Order: sequence, then C-alpha cells, then structure tokens
Amino acid sequence: MGNTPTYDDPGKAAKDVFNKGYGFGMVKIDLKTKSYSGVEFSTSGHAYTDTGKVLGNLETKCKVCNYGLTFTQKWNTDNTLRTEISLENKFAEGWIIELLYLLK
Repeated sequence: MGNTPTYDDPGKAAKDVFNKGYGFGMVKIDLKTKSYSGVEFSTSGHAYTDTGKVLGNLETKCKVCNYGLTFTQKWNTDNTLRTEISLENKFAEGWIIELLYLLK
C-alpha cells in the first residue's frame, strides 16, 4: 500500500508560488519541436512588463548521423549568431571536434 500524503500545511503549495522564484512582472516562454526531417528547434524568451525589455533566443540543430556531424545555430535578440559544427567519433572513440563561428 502506498504512502498517504500528510496535510500539515495545506496552503504550502499556494505559498510556494509566491516564494520559490516565480517572478511577478515577467512573462516566460519555452518551446521545443522537431521537424519530420529531424531538425530540432527550440526557442525561449523573457519579457519584463515593468521595463519593457524582451530577451529571446532561437536554436536549430541538425544531425547527420551517417557522418557523425551536428550543425547547431543559435541566434538571440542581441543580434548574435553562433554556428557550431561538431564531428563525433571519426578519429577516435569519444572524441568530439567542434568548429565555432560567432557573428555579431
């Protein structure tokens, strides 16, 4: 038989909403999806209602499994584009070689 929950403080869950880092004046969104062809997309953003500042980023990742290649691009609202190309397990088992290009 499973353990039954204790009811020492029934309002604790409601208090945690206000005390555990849930910010007021901020809207946050995180989205992830994968296309039919295997390209992964993830995006996240924060909007601060008191200052009007918006921060966000978009990441795309494409894997070519036959060759051990991974292409990753990251773009953010500071207008920085970062491109990574990774090559895994081609020279020795466990090795990862990465090329990074940063454009601002």
